Amino acid sequence: MPQVTINDVRYAVNAALNAAFPDVPIFGEEIKQQLSPPGFFVRLLEPAHTQELGRRYQRTHPFDVHYFAPERKNDDMYAMAEQLTSALQEIHVAGRPVRGTGMRFEVVDEVLHFFVNYNFQVWASPPDVPAMQTLNVREEIKL
Repeated sequence: MPQVTINDVRYAVNAALNAAFPDVPIFGEEIKQQLSPPGFFVRLLEPAHTQELGRRYQRTHPFDVHYFAPERKNDDMYAMAEQLTSALQEIHVAGRPVRGTGMRFEVVDEVLHFFVNYNFQVWASPPDVPAMQTLNVREEIKL
């Protein structure tokens, strides 16, 4: 996979939500007090970048997608959780599919919190080691 940034993954999640729910606004920054439902707030929780072997790294991107329902009824929230499971099952980052894992949800204070992780491996660029300069070799045969 080419060099992928955290923002690339964020944008891919927003694009998947926008494709599935084109009429629902998506917020990625701070929520203003006058939010008029319905709406999504996408929050990246605590991404991790851990070395596995040599130049190979594992990246983990956990997301919490808040959904503010217009009616704030549990039926609406659970129906949206079902739809989010399908919509966020796979996103496209740098032209490649990445599957969502660890999907779960809960309703807290009349807001649906849908959790999903996107994990993939990245490789660091090989170190730029200078090539060896010229070597002069003198050979002779002794008889």
